Amino acid sequence: MMQPNETIQLADLLNGLVELNAVGDNLSPQHFTPPEPEPFELPVTDSILPYLPMPLYLRDKRIGSTTLAAIAQTELAMWHEMVKPSETKPCLTTGTAVHAAIEACISGIPIETYLSGIKVLPNYSRSTLIGVAAEIDYYCDLLLRYNEMPEGMAARKAYADALRSECESKFTIVSEKDAEVIRGIGAEMQRRHAEKPFLDWLQFAKPECTFFWQDFKCRPDLWLMGNEKGLIVSVKTCARIDKAVSAAKYDYGIKEAFYRYIIEQVTGVKQETVFLFFETVAPYQSRLIYVSPETAEYYDQQAEALIEKATKCLASGNFRGYEANLEHGVEII
Repeated sequence: MMQPNETIQLADLLNGLVELNAVGDNLSPQHFTPPEPEPFELPVTDSILPYLPMPLYLRDKRIGSTTLAAIAQTELAMWHEMVKPSETKPCLTTGTAVHAAIEACISGIPIETYLSGIKVLPNYSRSTLIGVAAEIDYYCDLLLRYNEMPEGMAARKAYADALRSECESKFTIVSEKDAEVIRGIGAEMQRRHAEKPFLDWLQFAKPECTFFWQDFKCRPDLWLMGNEKGLIVSVKTCARIDKAVSAAKYDYGIKEAFYRYIIEQVTGVKQETVFLFFETVAPYQSRLIYVSPETAEYYDQQAEALIEKATKCLASGNFRGYEANLEHGVEII
């Protein structure tokens, strides 16, 4: 019998992925068989967009999982998320690079070969004129552009930011630290694949496919589709691998339920979820965590209630704060 906080070992995973059960925290390696690797055709419609660039996805005004999760606090919190300017964060670029690295490993491409195709941004100092100038030189070299170095710190930083945005539209750029994480993840995948090809079933997975349904949107990291059900593979990182189950439940439970709901509405096919966690520090260990039907149902009910609540807010244009449903807006303690 496994103890609640015992780390799941590779031997356990080979007999079946870890089942995540909402009733208690005991883990059991059972009841999950990876799907047979087989290609599938992905219809390109107004609701399914397999190649939508991340910046366009972020600019779309539909409600994503992060925005929806805010309504669990208050309706006003969701409205605040809705009106925030969209932005392409470095972590999103790194996430895309990690997903691509996983694809490369599945295809048998060495991780160093993959890394040679992305741009690693050195750690330039933004506190000195020389440091910002070196960063500008780096971007200009990538763009094959003559460097017109401005005077003054503020002007140089603004110029560097503009050049970086242009570079990010043309190249995959990650920091030196993130490149090390990607390299470590690649090594971990190759290590586990050498013992047993545990990721063969992902070779036909579609990365970062966008789904639109009514006022909502989602973009799973990896997605598989069969005749009877689909499988969402959510790639996550954590500083400590023994905290992965807690993160899967409490950080991502409702968000992944939202993904299942939206994709089920678009495809008409039942969806399941598997988490693939990697450490962000050496030795970059990994864990596969399957969301059991019981746990999925537990979070699905919460996600559906939030979607219904968000739909009503969007229709009425009324977003209430903590005072909602309180007589005279007063709380009693």
